[in-house]
Amino acid sequence: MSEQQGQRAWRWNDPAQEAERRAQHELLIDLLGAYVDEELPPETASQLDAHLVGCARCRREVQLQLAVRDSLGTTPVAPARPALRDRILAATTALPQPTVAPPAPIDFHVEDAAVPRRSTGRRLALWLVAAIVLLGAVLAWRALGGPGGSRVTLLATPTTSVPLLASAAADFRRVASADLPGPARDLEAVRAAVGVPIEPITRPGVRLIGAWTTTLAGEPAAVLAYRWDDRLVVQYIVPEQLFFRHPAVRAAVASHRRLGAVDGTVGLVAWPLAAAGSVLVGEGSPERLSGALAR
Repeated sequence: MSEQQGQRAWRWNDPAQEAERRAQHELLIDLLGAYVDEELPPETASQLDAHLVGCARCRREVQLQLAVRDSLGTTPVAPARPALRDRILAATTALPQPTVAPPAPIDFHVEDAAVPRRSTGRRLALWLVAAIVLLGAVLAWRALGGPGGSRVTLLATPTTSVPLLASAAADFRRVASADLPGPARDLEAVRAAVGVPIEPITRPGVRLIGAWTTTLAGEPAAVLAYRWDDRLVVQYIVPEQLFFRHPAVRAAVASHRRLGAVDGTVGLVAWPLAAAGSVLVGEGSPERLSGALAR
């Protein structure tokens, strides 16, 4: 065991720190009801998202809270007593009736004169243009495998042969084995730090829980951490010069595919962005990551 690990284990067994950890955990449990009802501020909800990734007890409590909420939503409400209904009706009847001014008449002839009617031929031409644009968008979407497509070219050599992927896999393991840096930072601050466009992944069941910066293969990179099906998935966004540095990446992109790699139990998927590159890392196969999360 290293000296750092020994110090970490000693701090974990310290009675004062253990009592403080339990007190913080009880506070989080007290907030789960408001978390389920989406009544917490975004920063607090992000902290709970990060906590739920590694706490099975709190995940069970969330499921219990959801079951109670669903039960209350389906339980029929008892009707009011007749005496209460009579008092409410008497009170509303005694109120003065509101007066509503009639709406001003509309001169339809003026509107018809102001708006020229389009001919049938013009409308048909517009429909044809819209259909061509839509067809082109569909073909482009299919060529790239769709926003969540799974067209992946697997790396034929070890992950260590591509420094970008090796650095991303190593950083993911470090992040997964430690506490997250904290609540999600301002994305504008992260964008300014790395100087590349950053747009988080937006998918049903995927939630951004953290954003910070790091260094991959000697270049600055943005790090976006997501909660997906109660597991941690990390996206690294890097400058174009780093992303296209290796020929395996360039070959996959030229074939309109994403580059996938496997490093033990960790899967990686790399694909280009508008003016940067993205590497998605998580437990599971590259095909599953690409099909579910990669845009």
